[in-house]
Amino acid sequence: MFSSSLPRYTVPAASAAAIAGLFLGVSPASAAVNQTDFKNSCAAHAFGFAVPKTVQGGVVVDAPDLVEAGETFTYRIQPTPASYPDVDTGATTVNLSRLKIDYEIPANATFVKAEVVAGTATNLTGVAPDVQRVNEAGAPDAAGGILRLSGNNEVSVNGPGAAADVEGGIVAPKTKTNLDGSPNAAGETFFQLPAVDVTVTAGAVGTDITPKVRVSGDAGAYDNPANYYSFLANAALGTTPVLAATNCVPRDSATADLNAGGGALATIVVGEPGPGGGDGDGGSGSAGSLTDLFGSLS
Repeated sequence: MFSSSLPRYTVPAASAAAIAGLFLGVSPASAAVNQTDFKNSCAAHAFGFAVPKTVQGGVVVDAPDLVEAGETFTYRIQPTPASYPDVDTGATTVNLSRLKIDYEIPANATFVKAEVVAGTATNLTGVAPDVQRVNEAGAPDAAGGILRLSGNNEVSVNGPGAAADVEGGIVAPKTKTNLDGSPNAAGETFFQLPAVDVTVTAGAVGTDITPKVRVSGDAGAYDNPANYYSFLANAALGTTPVLAATNCVPRDSATADLNAGGGALATIVVGEPGPGGGDGDGGSGSAGSLTDLFGSLS
């Protein structure tokens, strides 16, 4: 399904299994509001092989429990911290680049804006993370239904400038350190992709607003360029360089159904607007209530 421009080295099929060492493993994270932990089923493409791997993932959403119809509000969404190993099955890792996370714009909500939250990322270099609204093909689109966290849309798959033969975009450089900068005893490299603040206006009463990662359509299938999470893994098998375009979907295995990571990551109930509500500033409508009160006393 991928058309890789990687050099075609002659290597035994068994050597492709070493690519599994390039996959991300999420570090333990402290409890947080609306934290959903789940498994990702991933596939790395190199040397003509697609190597499967199942790894732990997670997303944290900080959102209000209840909003009024017509109210404009903001929720925050962020993947949990992640890591990659120093060496695994004979492959020595170099870095991860072209990191990308796709979120769906929720139903029953009108998109207003999305912004990367400063100071919420750790151990990243390359292109500064940004968030763009894109369509199913990954192209910037003011009417697209997807919010893409990436480095200027420099991705390994599903984008107009996608490339699997050169580093780019957001890079997680190899440091062999923990998130706090201390050396990791096992030589793992930990990093944190940033949070995104998403501002929307609530729609009609009766339909909850449910933030999700991208799983609609082809994005919910195993080993598909539209998968919500993708990156380019860089490693070496001896003296042979390896660049592996990797994509992940929230499934416990390649043949399993979507798991909790593919469902609602938070539930925001849309209620009836109160007096003066729905004014677009996220307020409670108290000014309208006071006007009604003073009017009744006159």
